[in-house]
Amino acid sequence: MLWSLGHERESQWQNSLGKSLLLAGMAGFGLVAWRSPDGRTEESARIHARYSAPGGKHISLSVGSLLPEIDQIHLGYAVAVAFDPLFTRQQAKELSAMTDRIYAEISSDADFTAVGSALPAIYREMCFEEFRDGHYFHYIPSKVDRSKPTPALVFLHGSGGNFKAYVWLFTRMADELGITVIAPTFGFGNWEKKGGYETITRAIEDAGKHAAIDPEQIHLMGLSNGGKGLCLAESTAGPKYRSLIFLSAVLHDRIRPKELAARLQQRRILVLSGGSDDRVPWDYVSGYADKLKAGGLDVTQRRFDEEDHFLFFRQRGEVIAVVTNWLKSFLHTTAPP
Repeated sequence: MLWSLGHERESQWQNSLGKSLLLAGMAGFGLVAWRSPDGRTEESARIHARYSAPGGKHISLSVGSLLPEIDQIHLGYAVAVAFDPLFTRQQAKELSAMTDRIYAEISSDADFTAVGSALPAIYREMCFEEFRDGHYFHYIPSKVDRSKPTPALVFLHGSGGNFKAYVWLFTRMADELGITVIAPTFGFGNWEKKGGYETITRAIEDAGKHAAIDPEQIHLMGLSNGGKGLCLAESTAGPKYRSLIFLSAVLHDRIRPKELAARLQQRRILVLSGGSDDRVPWDYVSGYADKLKAGGLDVTQRRFDEEDHFLFFRQRGEVIAVVTNWLKSFLHTTAPP
């Protein structure tokens, strides 16, 4: 604008300042683009960003790729404080500190730094563009023999997108147990939308091409809105899940517990939720779990009395410990007929 006004008014200083700012902006954009991850990692790396859909690829010049993921998360907190009546400034402050610590840990890991962000999918969905590109994160512990069938944990993110932080929180558990982690991306996290469940099954199928998966040891876990994806389990063709793990889960309001129980038939279910969660109250979660149990499923419930909806970040050590012990109980047993 200064450049244009300077030219119109024949003002040399405005013209020069405008040119300088324009050149500085172009240089700054080039520097940001040069420093942003390109999404590619060596096949031998532990973490990968893969695409199960034809034509899916990392978009380097997307806003979600150029800006550091942690900055986008902080922006999300600010927006949530302004527009979400259930999200308080105190929660934003506490979560900011916790996520800062997690991303400080991530910044020291070359594989995780290089893999890029999945957040461009959020902005495409918000702009009513196609976001179903089949993106998923794939974590493979170094000690895993990729040619031999290995157990897998499939993690469904909640509202707000698929953050690298989620996969990072599972790395020590995956390393200890020798299991792979598959974390498909579905835009903002509305798994009940068209193509949600197909995104899950395609990610599992594609991941198996890179590291063999034991078909009898696939465990499905959903956080918050990811719980809706769990309620769709095996509603279409795809893998059979050994167990389902609901974490602070929102449940699909159109799928009755009786229907889900009949579909899963004697599967084991783990339910973890906060007793002070004002988004998905314990009575809501526990009531659904009790109906699943009445329908014939083996349901284990764990209530974290003082925790809210952000249980996973607040009690990450305890949550991971519970999930680790849960998975250990399956790793040396065979699936029921």
